[in-house]
Amino acid sequence: MKCILGSLVCAAAVFGGCGAEEPRAQVLSAQDSIEGRGITEWTESWFHWNFAVPASQNPALVLEADCGVGQSEPVFFVPLYDGAKRYQRTCHVPAGRPVLVPLWAVINDYPCPDSSFEPAPGQSLEDFLAQGAIAYNALVRELAVTLDGEAIDPTAHRHTTGLFNFTADPSLVGKLPDACLQGTSQPGVSDGWWLMLSLPPGDHVVHVTGVDPSNDAIEYTYRLAVSP
Repeated sequence: MKCILGSLVCAAAVFGGCGAEEPRAQVLSAQDSIEGRGITEWTESWFHWNFAVPASQNPALVLEADCGVGQSEPVFFVPLYDGAKRYQRTCHVPAGRPVLVPLWAVINDYPCPDSSFEPAPGQSLEDFLAQGAIAYNALVRELAVTLDGEAIDPTAHRHTTGLFNFTADPSLVGKLPDACLQGTSQPGVSDGWWLMLSLPPGDHVVHVTGVDPSNDAIEYTYRLAVSP
């Protein structure tokens, strides 16, 4: 059952019922849609945005950067940071916008300098890239997340895209750890765990821990300050 509290989606099964006196942070289900688009589609848009921001302003490279730089979609995208495996980031979020938070996500893109990075005979490019992204993420262990101190099961929020095209700003080539970035239009497939949130005004915290494919511990804290 769902109801509307102002601009907030209230899911009765998560964080209490719809009859609460004050709205609380809500996690949308993986099957929900926003503006007619599923959450998996919004993860594609996250990558379009992430790769469009020049290196000097890109939150993936600059921890202190404005999280909202270059954002114009009805969903607010929380940025990852590639400079450390443990970090804290504060984002100022406009009220009334759903918030997409990447817990752990990768994009497997094409082409790459490695000449052996090619689909097997008869294999589609989409299947080849999806297979690689999923196999890499199979090495992620102990992924755990809390929203305002409440545990969320990330396994219910995994999204694997189809093949989509994106263009990285040329200034990102050689700066981000993705050695396949071309600075021109190229295809990719993403796989990972994401939360789509509906947040009332106030301060909220998403805390993520786990072990990455390199067997290193990760710990991310996102402080989301939603304007009144």
